[in-house]
Amino acid sequence: MIYDCAIIGLGVGGVFALHRISTKYKEMKVLGIEASRPPSKRRSQTMGFFGMFPNSDGKLYLSNLPKVAEIIGLQKTKSSHTAVKQILSQIETYKIIKDRSPNLAMQNKLDKIGYQCFLNDYIQIYPKEIHALSKYMVGIMEQNSNVKFSYDNEVLNIVKNKNIFTITTEYGEFKSKKLILSVGHAGWRWAQEIYAKLGIIENNDTARFGIRIETNAHIMKDFNRSNCTIKKTGLELGPLSWNGTVIPVDHFDMAISDFRSNEERWETDKVSFNLIGDRSFPNQGFEQTDRLAKLTFLIANDRISKERVSTIINGRSKISIMREYDWLKPVIQELATVLPEIITKSHFHVPTVIPMAPKINIKSNLESDISGMYVIGESAGVHGLLAAACMGVAVGDFVVKKG
Repeated sequence: MIYDCAIIGLGVGGVFALHRISTKYKEMKVLGIEASRPPSKRRSQTMGFFGMFPNSDGKLYLSNLPKVAEIIGLQKTKSSHTAVKQILSQIETYKIIKDRSPNLAMQNKLDKIGYQCFLNDYIQIYPKEIHALSKYMVGIMEQNSNVKFSYDNEVLNIVKNKNIFTITTEYGEFKSKKLILSVGHAGWRWAQEIYAKLGIIENNDTARFGIRIETNAHIMKDFNRSNCTIKKTGLELGPLSWNGTVIPVDHFDMAISDFRSNEERWETDKVSFNLIGDRSFPNQGFEQTDRLAKLTFLIANDRISKERVSTIINGRSKISIMREYDWLKPVIQELATVLPEIITKSHFHVPTVIPMAPKINIKSNLESDISGMYVIGESAGVHGLLAAACMGVAVGDFVVKKG
């Protein structure tokens, strides 16, 4: 059998793409392939139906949408977002929580040291709603005979010949006319291997890594409980995440620091945020990201490490032996001119990296340089749950078009 479309990776993007195709284009025969467990089965943190969503903080940031619009255009982004809202409204009222601005004095201080502040309006979805949404999506798709699933099945290779993709998996081969890659947070290494085999890597020069700072909420009082992101060239702090806990997220042979606040068990009086730098490693960005994450995890004795921020300043941190982290000291010292207690009364967590495959060319219809192969979400270098959902809806429309 030759499918009209196969979707590799049933995280947020893949599920929304599969839902779109299976409900709006019922003449299309579509296959969903997932390396991990099916819905309602015990699964890893990053893999399985809906991917990271069940283990995320449940915030859908509207600041994701401009990143999507840069690729597919504003009008298509708006229509896809409307479709996502309609689906989410089947479970819970789609309520946008408006972000607050830091107070004016803080904004002026940030401006003096060259940082811009970007607000993050968001929709908060809680675990019970995420599970209800999962059941709803599964129920809708199972009603449609044009959908087939293959779970617990890893894709080993992809070959295109005469406009047909042959997808080699652990348990056999599948053939499809079109292909959507949506492997998300868990699949950054897999995506790199596939992109390299297909010869479509466009840029692999940047690694994004740093630390996650955690401090008492009163130290950040001038931020007025804002969820903002603060940026300057090559640096990003945020989003500011309030009253939750820094947790490890497993990535096979390591873990990466993350954040939860959407259940009572995670509640604290802390605020935390990623401090991420874009570091140049010509033709080695992916490799250095992977290396630094693994090495930092090893130095931390195979766990998420927590140390005082002051150890970075005095050179006594575990990561001080790695010169790749030297850029942190002057950045933290600069931040201390705005937040003096960030050094003396705060901790940081590592490994903190942005897992991403090398950059590939993505056209305005989300098609890669391989005709008929579409790429969405983190596989396309666009991070965020709402971005993945909107790109899933959009690609569902794009793949049905001729050509």
